[in-house]
Amino acid sequence: MPAYVEHKTLVSEHGDSVNTISFSPCGRYLASGSSDHSVCIWNVHSGSFLFRVVFDSTVNVLHWHPTREETLVCGCDDGSVLSMSDFRPSGFEKKLIHLGVKAPVFCMDIDVSTNLWAIGVSNQVNITTGDNQDEYTAATQLPPPPEIDTKHTENDLCIQPRSLHFIGGGRKLVVSYLNHGIVTWDIAKKAVTWHVKPPSISQIASSAVCHDMNALVVNMLQDGICLYKIGSKRAIWKWDHEADCDVQCPSSISFLHGGRAVASGTITGNVCIWNMDSKDLYQVLLHGGDVMQAVATYQQGAWNYIAVRSALKGQDSYIKIWKANISSYLPDPCSL
Repeated sequence: MPAYVEHKTLVSEHGDSVNTISFSPCGRYLASGSSDHSVCIWNVHSGSFLFRVVFDSTVNVLHWHPTREETLVCGCDDGSVLSMSDFRPSGFEKKLIHLGVKAPVFCMDIDVSTNLWAIGVSNQVNITTGDNQDEYTAATQLPPPPEIDTKHTENDLCIQPRSLHFIGGGRKLVVSYLNHGIVTWDIAKKAVTWHVKPPSISQIASSAVCHDMNALVVNMLQDGICLYKIGSKRAIWKWDHEADCDVQCPSSISFLHGGRAVASGTITGNVCIWNMDSKDLYQVLLHGGDVMQAVATYQQGAWNYIAVRSALKGQDSYIKIWKANISSYLPDPCSL
């Protein structure tokens, strides 16, 4: 597996913690959203700052539309969801998504085949059709997740979706909940088809799907990382966190190299890359002890990029981009 080296460090444009980062589908841009109520767009290759959008609330989640060129969807702490495109010096085009809930937006996903958007806001998961009208309205709300036995957990049982993933051609949605485990919903029937629940899995920070492998990797707040075959209630593999979690900062996780590796942030400041073939820790990207939460990945030709952002740094927040030449590392899905 190739080694990652530092590419660019992005600084000085955010005045508070950076909460989310996302590569554009073309790989030319990286978007970052912050507690300073702003979204910044950067040039990946030069590291230069390109554009800023200011909101009325903290920005929690960013998601580039997979097929609509240079279209960025933003979710905020006050429940605002906005689709932005056609960025230019004089402004940009925007479309609002009305969810009817004034509460934090935590996660989202977009399915191209069905043109469905899933948005996790407060304790709800809303699904809307992304058509060409000027404003979107949430059309479907999934039921709450199945109740869990309180004797198996000491955690608050509030419902909070942490990650969303369309599967099955957009007919199903995998929801990773903070306290209620992993639930796969049949969207049309609003029925549960798969549930991994506590105590077999603890509080979830984030998750990622590799469709080619039919696999889900889950980053937990305290107990490490688990790999599941979608539909199976037993983890295929588990990696422990490299240190005890004294600070609970939800860290994101991502597949890379076509599903043959996984990258995750940690509270120690290190970003860990695991080899999915051998299940070994392959490389540790050091960040001077800073807590690194958000992780985004992108592959462009022979190069794979990993962007990570610091947490708990306030005005000193920064984003670092790493890269590796993977031309000699074939990205065929491994056999689980």
